[in-house]
Amino acid sequence: MAYRTPAARVEHEDVVLGSRFLAVVAPVGSVDDALALLAEQRALHPDATHHCWAYKVDTEMRSSDDGEPGGSAGRPMLEVILKRDLDHCAAVVVRHFGGRKLGVGGLARAYGGAVARALDAAGVRLVVDTVTLRVRAPFGAVDAVMRELVGAVADFDAEGLVATLTIEQAGLAELERRLATITRGAAAIETVAEGHAGGA
Repeated sequence: MAYRTPAARVEHEDVVLGSRFLAVVAPVGSVDDALALLAEQRALHPDATHHCWAYKVDTEMRSSDDGEPGGSAGRPMLEVILKRDLDHCAAVVVRHFGGRKLGVGGLARAYGGAVARALDAAGVRLVVDTVTLRVRAPFGAVDAVMRELVGAVADFDAEGLVATLTIEQAGLAELERRLATITRGAAAIETVAEGHAGGA
């Protein structure tokens, strides 16, 4: 399954009525990675007034106002992530209070806006599920099979071709169908590994 995530980790700072809002957004592989980003920012800015955060990783979504009025920080940050259809994405906004209160609406705009501007700078990349395959085929089918396995690394054993390649998971069923047709069922496909690949 494909998903959109930030293309890079980015920091962006806004100053609103004297308060500094430092937003850090990053692609994350897991909930633990998202929480590690929060722990890092707390360690880097121990004197900050608030460390508000939000993340979405697969079906898990969480956010925290970290002492700001309810719904004024974490939820607006999460809404930015959701409206941009991002996944495996974490955001932390560190606030240094500047002496003037912003009100719930002002806080929501400041926190959500800082995350939005950080994400603008980060850009987006699409991540797709991949599968690495080992394909075996008899000697008589080598040429036909290799035409189907673009980019494969070919080797041979006593029984014929042993090729390895990585493709998008979504294309696996079609490849299996084509190989079964051209080899009359003589090709064997084994999954070696699963992973992810992402481009711009």
